[in-house]
Amino acid sequence: MKASIVIPTLNEGKVLRRALDSISAQKTSHEIEIIIVDSDSKDSTLKIAKEFTDRILHAPPGIIGVAREKGSREATGEVVVSAGADNVYHERWLEELLAPIAAGRCIATAGRLVPLDGNTVENVFSNLFFSPFSGISLSLGIPLVAGESMAFTKKAFEKVGGYDTTLVTGEDIDLVKKLRKAGKVEYCSKSITYFSMRRIRKWGYGKYLWFHGSNFFRMHTSGGVHKEYEQIR
Repeated sequence: MKASIVIPTLNEGKVLRRALDSISAQKTSHEIEIIIVDSDSKDSTLKIAKEFTDRILHAPPGIIGVAREKGSREATGEVVVSAGADNVYHERWLEELLAPIAAGRCIATAGRLVPLDGNTVENVFSNLFFSPFSGISLSLGIPLVAGESMAFTKKAFEKVGGYDTTLVTGEDIDLVKKLRKAGKVEYCSKSITYFSMRRIRKWGYGKYLWFHGSNFFRMHTSGGVHKEYEQIR
């Protein structure tokens, strides 16, 4: 099975190589296509990207869902994988993320997020609360997922109409909600993404939990989301 890994970028020169190295080192039986969707980077992002792929697309800056949509539409794989430029991916990340889809059990999956260079409190919170809650919430139809680690069949993506490109944030949760109406979405606890903590370090725990907690609540009640999302680099 061919998987198209879509990675939005905007001035990610400091971290992109680390992410792409981890993706290139994947131990997987599947064919990989890496698609970078850049939004006018002014640093070394494109130079680094060209070392790993010749599939570099452009999307206007401002809304990450526009970049995710562009890359997903242009993907040539049977499965589209949504990833991030500032994360590190375990060598079995892709194989575990795609296994349920390849086996025909579901049309989409969401992987587990673990703090990258997290401290003791952050690691305990992730293992004892965040990861279990992510799996339970998805099974209950109130998904808490992240575009840093998601996979879905190209056919299902097109069937549900793709991303809502008007959403400044929460486009990943919105897409999974639509995918659940078309078929099963499975949580993959063995598919591990070491998630960048740079936003938490910049914002602090209070602001981060309030922003994403309120966003999660609003998406599953009123359907609304925050109208602004600060760029952190």
